[in-house]
Amino acid sequence: MTNYLQHHNDFHTPEAASSFDETSFWCARFGALLFRHLELRRGISILDVGCGTGFPLFELANAHGPSCQVTGIDVWAEALDRAREKLRIQGLSNVTIIEADAAAMPFDDAQFDLITCNLGLNNFADPAAVLAECFRVAKPDGRAVFTTNIQGHMRQFYTYFGTTLMEMGNNLEYQKRLANQQKHRGTRKSLCALLEQAGFTVAQVIEDRFQLRYLDGTAFFNHRLTKTGFLDGWREVVNPEDQEAVFARLEVRLNEWAARAGELRMTVPMLYLEGQKPEEGK
Repeated sequence: MTNYLQHHNDFHTPEAASSFDETSFWCARFGALLFRHLELRRGISILDVGCGTGFPLFELANAHGPSCQVTGIDVWAEALDRAREKLRIQGLSNVTIIEADAAAMPFDDAQFDLITCNLGLNNFADPAAVLAECFRVAKPDGRAVFTTNIQGHMRQFYTYFGTTLMEMGNNLEYQKRLANQQKHRGTRKSLCALLEQAGFTVAQVIEDRFQLRYLDGTAFFNHRLTKTGFLDGWREVVNPEDQEAVFARLEVRLNEWAARAGELRMTVPMLYLEGQKPEEGK
């Protein structure tokens, strides 16, 4: 069938513009890792956990084609509204979007051949509960694939943060909070253990990394990714009355580093983790 030949782009329509928001540079890195190693199979049922506005939900549907059925779930109602609008425009018949909690999924046991989750593990309130649900709704011999950033994330920034706190004579409580802020991300070992505790067998683990580049500390702190994804957690390291002074000093230190090096580079380690549910009787 060559129905795709009938498609014509009209980028001047409001609908096309509203549905063409690019996947963020951040999410796309992890999505590329997922699709680089994910085995594509015909005729399977797929669940994308934490699908948000539709990435990688729609790419899963497009890459696998119409022989596969793809379901996306998330608790973020506003993001799902946008995903549904994009689904309407794209006209994909093999996608279903459901507002649901990943820790209490509204599905029967053993429904899905493949479960994916791009950048979700660090954001779940109870990752163990989510993985237990993934195991429950996976078919025997089904796969569960996760991508995430792990400990070591932006290690350069955390080094400067810690140094700044010491320079300012801040108490040990701030240093403890900073260490805990870093540790909330898992390691290869801890995430494999979490997957196994849920009942999966670890089938494949791949580590990779990339670098985020910024002109200086001012650009870094004002970047949308920083403000949306990380700044709230960093602010919690210090009390509200100290935040302005600490972050002003930290920004100066990052700007000094950038002046010496020519730019800022933040290292982000990535993990691709694939588990398999044992077949019944094994």
